[in-house]
Amino acid sequence: MNKRINHSLILAAFLGIATAFTSCSPTSADADPNDINPSALDTDKDGLIDTLEKSLGTSINNPDTDGDLILDGTEDFNKNGVFEPLTETNPLVADTDQDFIADGVEDANQNGKVETEETNPIEVDSDADGLADGVEDANHDGTQDATETNPTDADTDNDGYDDGGEDTDQDGTRDANETDPLDADSDDNGTLDGDEDTDNDGVNDGAEYDNGTDAHDADSDHNGTNDGQEDSDNDGVNDGAEDDNGTDAHDADSDHNGTNDGQEDSDNDGVNDGAEDDNGTDAHDADSDHDGTNDGQEDSDNDGTDDAHDDHNDGN
Repeated sequence: MNKRINHSLILAAFLGIATAFTSCSPTSADADPNDINPSALDTDKDGLIDTLEKSLGTSINNPDTDGDLILDGTEDFNKNGVFEPLTETNPLVADTDQDFIADGVEDANQNGKVETEETNPIEVDSDADGLADGVEDANHDGTQDATETNPTDADTDNDGYDDGGEDTDQDGTRDANETDPLDADSDDNGTLDGDEDTDNDGVNDGAEYDNGTDAHDADSDHNGTNDGQEDSDNDGVNDGAEDDNGTDAHDADSDHNGTNDGQEDSDNDGVNDGAEDDNGTDAHDADSDHDGTNDGQEDSDNDGTDDAHDDHNDGN
């Protein structure tokens, strides 16, 4: 027997085996990166890797676990596997804020951000008008129809009276004693609904709603003082006058200029607005009675001192 080893034949055989093995093995171009790195596996391609989905409780096989039209990876916006209720919708609950409108309808483009004309899927009342979004968008389709108020505009008819103040029971239906939040002048009397003073307390209805008082009760807190005579912010100007002046009855310094509203002199007549309120003159008209004499030069109480000096001296 010839025991001489043919090294050329052995080398050729080895090279053939190596070539066959290489041709059967996946290349870096052919390999599935998820097979190479299991920790990055995103089975349902929703932008949230499986390990985080398991932590969150969402399905690794369903990109929209709660069926609200928003991908799980978009709902878990920072992709940390934790639901953060102050900034994110819940990928396990189709209607996160429970306003009867699905998250993906409120977030119309399903990008996880609140944009113009979209309601906020984590706020029941996006425009803070007192009406839930699902009441304003009665058919819950994400579109304002002709018979619906606008859930992104607190005062749909721009009458100075928020929608929730006009619809006093906040049920989305106009009742006999309510104004119409879709009609700026519900009774067609030439006065905007917000400028009406239904209870004759000196504060218009729109301001009463803003102030938290009852536009149908002249003494809302039943303390014996008419709402218009209250001075809610203790700035020396009663709430009725603040309404007339355009200042905030719940902010003593409405323009935040460092001067109390009652100490302002809006019409530069030498009498501050608080004293004009006491005097019954107009804080926005230097000559309230149009007699040719500036209010500050009048002597309303006939004490020999003009009103401007009575004001500065705290005289009566």
